[in-house]
Amino acid sequence: MRSALRIAGQALVALTFLAACGSSPSTVAKATPPSSPAGASILDDHFGFLAGDGVRSESDARPLFVLGIGEVSGVVSPDGSRLAYWAANELRVIQIAPNQKPHTVMTLTKAEGALYFAWSSDGTGLAVGVNAPVANPAPDVPPAYTAIRIVDVAGGRPREVARVSGANVVPLAWDRQARLIAAYEPSSSGGRSYFVIEEGGKVSRSDAGPGLYIVEANSDGRNVFGHGDPASIVRVWPRGSYASGVQIRATSDERILAVGWRPGTSEVGVLFADRLELWDVAGARRTLPLPALATGSYSRNVLIFRADGKAAFIVGESVVGVELASGRAAILPWSGPFPMQGGSVRITA
Repeated sequence: MRSALRIAGQALVALTFLAACGSSPSTVAKATPPSSPAGASILDDHFGFLAGDGVRSESDARPLFVLGIGEVSGVVSPDGSRLAYWAANELRVIQIAPNQKPHTVMTLTKAEGALYFAWSSDGTGLAVGVNAPVANPAPDVPPAYTAIRIVDVAGGRPREVARVSGANVVPLAWDRQARLIAAYEPSSSGGRSYFVIEEGGKVSRSDAGPGLYIVEANSDGRNVFGHGDPASIVRVWPRGSYASGVQIRATSDERILAVGWRPGTSEVGVLFADRLELWDVAGARRTLPLPALATGSYSRNVLIFRADGKAAFIVGESVVGVELASGRAAILPWSGPFPMQGGSVRITA
């Protein structure tokens, strides 16, 4: 998800890399037509959605509680329990539960700015790309440097692990166990460079793109995908080698509407107008047909996976839930703001 936040005098282009694997035979799981609008057996009220400033369960259109922080944009932790977001020059974290107060984990100086950050794989820290000021802001004019800083959400001082000169570096994922950060550099023509940054300071850089406008790493940061132009292809590569990536292509040239990693897996969810496909980085794929929405349109093109990886939700003119094990699907009851990208949250243990 992307935040409309303070940035060091520079408008960052929100990109996501495009990856690729060869195709392999598809399997099709039939979607059972919903017997009720709620499709209760598909939904799990241990989880819910962040929509606007409110949190609601999967099966109830009414908000359970509000966070009280306003309609900010942010990033939900991998387990769905916390939200990190910018408030002016402060990076804050709040527990997603009633009557919680946010706490500040990082404060920027007036001379620097930041927009993008990534959670660590275990949800205990954040990696932030902090930019030097830009004298003449323009989409393809990089800052003098991007400092990659990490901080524990439980408290403590941020630590700078690397500084990349003359580049705008966007963190994608921080593998806490391997002590590696995956990142990339956006441009108006797509991804310019891909980075692997060690906590000890070593930076490995490789050329990427063009045409990779959406780039996302899975939660442990071990695999990355990129998508953009052409719209019928996703490029996937292992964290350590962009060059060894493979292309996954739709069976025809039909347009891919949205792409996202399924939590806890090496599967990429790929949304088409009438179906959701799950593509494994090894090349296997599975097809889940989708029921027609009330308006017959998925025009919002938002794909949200439940934090436990067991269901997906497609936001169009309505919200459709899909149980990934069985392929059963149902239209959810909904009113008010739609859930934000990556907005699946854990309500109870």
